[in-house]
Amino acid sequence: MKEELVMKKANMLLAALCAVGMTASLFGCSSGQAQGGDTQPQASAAPAADAASAPQREQIVVGFSNWSRSFEFYVDLEKGMQEVADAQGVKLITQDPNGDLAAQTKQVEDFITQGVDGIVLCPIDSNAAVTEAETINQAGIPLVTTDIAVAGGDAASHIASDNTLGGQLAAQFIGEQLGGTGKVALINNPTITSLIERETGFTDTMAQKYPDIEIVAVQSGESKREKGLSVMENILQSNPDVQGVFAVNDMMGLGALQAVQAAQRDDIVIVGFDATEEAVKYIKEGSALKASVAQNPVELGKTTMETMLKVIAGEQVEKNIPVPVELVTAGNA
Repeated sequence: MKEELVMKKANMLLAALCAVGMTASLFGCSSGQAQGGDTQPQASAAPAADAASAPQREQIVVGFSNWSRSFEFYVDLEKGMQEVADAQGVKLITQDPNGDLAAQTKQVEDFITQGVDGIVLCPIDSNAAVTEAETINQAGIPLVTTDIAVAGGDAASHIASDNTLGGQLAAQFIGEQLGGTGKVALINNPTITSLIERETGFTDTMAQKYPDIEIVAVQSGESKREKGLSVMENILQSNPDVQGVFAVNDMMGLGALQAVQAAQRDDIVIVGFDATEEAVKYIKEGSALKASVAQNPVELGKTTMETMLKVIAGEQVEKNIPVPVELVTAGNA
């Protein structure tokens, strides 16, 4: 009976996809309230094994555990997913763990208990989320990750911005601004795969193209603005002659900007990542925050949802689907 239901849903979805003829390209990390779903995690009512006994239904249901709606980026990503879900008549259940791994784990357990047809996960911690991924796999529910990959388990596909390219663009901008020589710092977050990719793109490009630029400090800002502030204060104390900073997301970059402004060091070149509204404002004003790598979170959300629906329908999808990024400066902001 379960198999018949799955086949029926797959046929329905394939027909819907053909009828609509979706044209969105598959190759296209603030606060706000996104569309759809609950804002608080729900308690798990039963173990994973009970998923098979969930009530049968004909509507496709997808569970999505986001990272945190306190970030403008994730609000927009969720909007993109909801847009596709609405267009396809799919029920999207969204949950916001607000950066809390334990809350996200409960949300995953609840999705399994409800017997959803697919789960989209934006892992709080790439390594710690391996258990979540394995639990989803054991329940026989398709898993797709978005923005942040999980370090284990089996995800049918991972959709993310081209983070390595973003790091390369940041390195090239700082390298050119410094004339190929000087000292720079890196504010990172080594617990999240997408941010590690940005760091790798940056450091590799610096080593290959700008050998006379020295990376004098690498510290984690934990993706928090206040931590980015304190980290930058430490960097300025230990390396007062630092000339450039790459922060792997705008939250930390804006914190670094506060520290630089307080120290009256507007000569430092700061590059962030995400091109949030606030970051772009400071770029336009000519502050020390000179650039930020722009993602397209709405497109990322759309591509994620389209890919999830294809997986549910039994279609073959790419294991990794990159979405292009671009550098925002005062010249194109």
